Amino acid sequence: MPDRKRGSHRRVSTSPWKYTLATWLAGVLAAVSLGAVSPAGSALRSALGLSAGALAWATSSITAVGALLSIPAGWWISRFGAQRALSWGLFMISVAAAGSATARSWGLLLGARIAEGVGYLLVFVAGPVVLTRVTHGGIRAAALALWGTCVPTGLAIAAVTGGALATWWTWSQWLALTAVGPLIMAGVLASVLPRLPRTTVQRAPREAGTWNGVLRLGVAYGSLALVSVAVVMVLPQFLTEHRQATPAVTGTVIAVVCLGSAIGGLAASWLLRRGLALSSLVPLGALMPVACLPAFSAEFPLAVSGGAATLVLLVDGLLISAVFAAVPASVSRPEQVDIANGILNQLGSVGTLLGPPLFGLVIAAAGWGAVAAATLVFGGLGSVLLLTTARTSATGSAATAGVSPSREAPAGMEMREGAEPLGEAAGVSTSPLHETVTDLHETVTEPPTCGVPGCCSG
Repeated sequence: MPDRKRGSHRRVSTSPWKYTLATWLAGVLAAVSLGAVSPAGSALRSALGLSAGALAWATSSITAVGALLSIPAGWWISRFGAQRALSWGLFMISVAAAGSATARSWGLLLGARIAEGVGYLLVFVAGPVVLTRVTHGGIRAAALALWGTCVPTGLAIAAVTGGALATWWTWSQWLALTAVGPLIMAGVLASVLPRLPRTTVQRAPREAGTWNGVLRLGVAYGSLALVSVAVVMVLPQFLTEHRQATPAVTGTVIAVVCLGSAIGGLAASWLLRRGLALSSLVPLGALMPVACLPAFSAEFPLAVSGGAATLVLLVDGLLISAVFAAVPASVSRPEQVDIANGILNQLGSVGTLLGPPLFGLVIAAAGWGAVAAATLVFGGLGSVLLLTTARTSATGSAATAGVSPSREAPAGMEMREGAEPLGEAAGVSTSPLHETVTDLHETVTEPPTCGVPGCCSG
């Protein structure tokens, strides 16, 4: 029993899903900034005299930052604290978005977008770390799978909202609007999220195979992200040039396709929350290249092609969410999660950057029918690596379950380093009795503080 007189424990009512929703909203708002330039692209080119290439640089500079700096960001966040990094990342996005709204030259716009990229990087490396530390068991797997829906949801919101406001608002007003949400959410997170201890990592583990699982997941994520971004980027050209679709129809189809990815991620979260094994989701990847055939064929009605493209992104989004859910099981110690998410984000950003030009080269060489072949190669690679990692992690968890008893904190609140063997987290459901008690109340152990401002708080 805790010593209540000494105040070493306190009884509070908590909900892991409250923290999950708040963190997820932070990721969605960050993803809105990623897609904010596209709806205003024509107006920006006209106002600033930009070429198509210059506009593309302004659009993709956010992911370029992640492709270069995600792994160092993981190390830095492990020392700075994931909770604070998440709030500061949103604040940086807000300030930089306001800078983009007032830019009157390509150089200023590019600089502001790069600054947004730094904030975006902090959010997308710190977000999964926060979720890992405030959830447990099946809830953790579902929460991390839900995180995989942030980007498609944010892109869909940006496309729909930006497109709807384009008729009445200027591009400056639209970009200024995208600065409001992250600023508000930064304050919300500061008040809603619990205090999380920072992780101290003296040096990178050098044991053979330490990062093999994470690297496999990173390449899987990069391959799947390459497919999703490439399909979304080349589909408008196909619809306008080969289906004679109007810009309005094309925009609607793209928004629906992006939402398909978000629905896939939600489905993964729902299935994993109910105890379905990660490896059971991977065979669905075979649907992606098959669905690409009608999606990029003029022989089918437009509704069929649009539905097939949506199916491609739905399955891709489901598998990407499964990748995020598999991260805790791919590392052996809690302090490695920060670095693991940095690796995942960096390789995913590389895939995002390479996807459109690679698919463009394939289409130029072999025609639109080759989209299915490219999807088979990269989607198949991602699926195989995800399946291999999921099975390896499950085997390792089963082997250690009998010799390393869990010291799981109530309600999944990892208030101490190593509170739960992370290898046992993904895809493991908690018992109904435990969930019932968790929903009513929990005992949360507060980490000790040393008295130095900012030292012991996350």
